[in-house]
Amino acid sequence: MARSETPEESIADALQRTGQSTQAASKETVAASGSKHQKANRSTAESLAHTCDAVAAEIQETGQTVINIANTIAAETEALAELLHKHGTAIGARIEEFMTMSNRVRDKMRAAHNDILSTSETIPSLAPQTEHTDSEELEI
Repeated sequence: MARSETPEESIADALQRTGQSTQAASKETVAASGSKHQKANRSTAESLAHTCDAVAAEIQETGQTVINIANTIAAETEALAELLHKHGTAIGARIEEFMTMSNRVRDKMRAAHNDILSTSETIPSLAPQTEHTDSEELEI
């Protein structure tokens, strides 16, 4: 049996149905708007993730470049150290030879000097000798 409604009941029923449809529409709007926000957030998150990946790759590449440069510097330093060691040894040997030669020259020079001093007393000097007399000094 159909029940007869009073006007108040029918208005209340209509308002209730209107409220439910408004809530449903509002939920759809919120869902649609939430979907747009989710898409925007997802797009922003993807963009941020892409940027982070790019920066991370750049940092990794820069680190590798620094390592390569450091390895090159280390290899050059090692080569220079080896070269310096070889030349240092050769220079040391040459200095030792020079000192030995200098000592021999010094010894020969001293011997020659001593020989000259010992023989100059017995042998007249080769330097021109000028004798001054008292009469020559008066003429000047």
